[in-house]
Amino acid sequence: MALPALSNWEATRDALHQIALVMGAVRVACSDRLPNDLHFSLDVINDGISTAELNCGGVLQFNVEDLQLTFTRGGRRVFTLDVAGHSQISLMTQFLDHLDDGGCSVQPSLKHIASDAPFAIDRVQALDYDSTLRAVFTALARFRAKLSGCVTPLVLWPHHFDLAFIWFATDGMDEHSDPQIAFGFAPFSPGLERPYFYAYAWSQPTGYLQLPLAAPAQALSEPYTGLYAPYDALRDAHHLDASVETMLMSYHRNAAERLSP
Repeated sequence: MALPALSNWEATRDALHQIALVMGAVRVACSDRLPNDLHFSLDVINDGISTAELNCGGVLQFNVEDLQLTFTRGGRRVFTLDVAGHSQISLMTQFLDHLDDGGCSVQPSLKHIASDAPFAIDRVQALDYDSTLRAVFTALARFRAKLSGCVTPLVLWPHHFDLAFIWFATDGMDEHSDPQIAFGFAPFSPGLERPYFYAYAWSQPTGYLQLPLAAPAQALSEPYTGLYAPYDALRDAHHLDASVETMLMSYHRNAAERLSP
């Protein structure tokens, strides 16, 4: 079955991105540092996205269907906020006020919390994104499970709003120094307004690798050097999981030969 077209959804997309940035700022403020900056990440869950358990106690979740932020502690709901009618700034403000009322003071960075425009979320488009996110998560998770060696978790990164993981070519797992391949899916990027799958390989001696690719994948050199596969070329695939695995596994084999000692 074809995945949603995600057409004319930019306002909904941007609002969901802004909500993820609120969650990400809270996660960072309430987490210890983790390798490969995983304290900046969010988890994909059945009905939306979630932080891991926070140092202040509790978990922050966003339910896409209900358009609600929920804070739970010990599995019990502490409070729920409807995001409708909020802006990014007012949502963060009200969330922090509720935490303060519960005796938990948090001071997240507001670097990426800058919009005072009310969220313009179309519920149908939000649900389309949610079903797309879960389908893509499954496809990437199945591919990730086929890889041997060291890999990071498959997580959502609020800053770029992308879903991604890293495979390392050696036993080292430092993204700043060890040879690696990043695989992911992004709803958009500057200069790439439509959703796409991506992969890029890097090592310190060689930098970013340029490799032969099979359609529908294309080679990009801007805004990154690597594999680019438009969502629109894959969303009608009869078996998305198999199509994504074939495309990314081919890239992995070619890149791994260049990266492995």
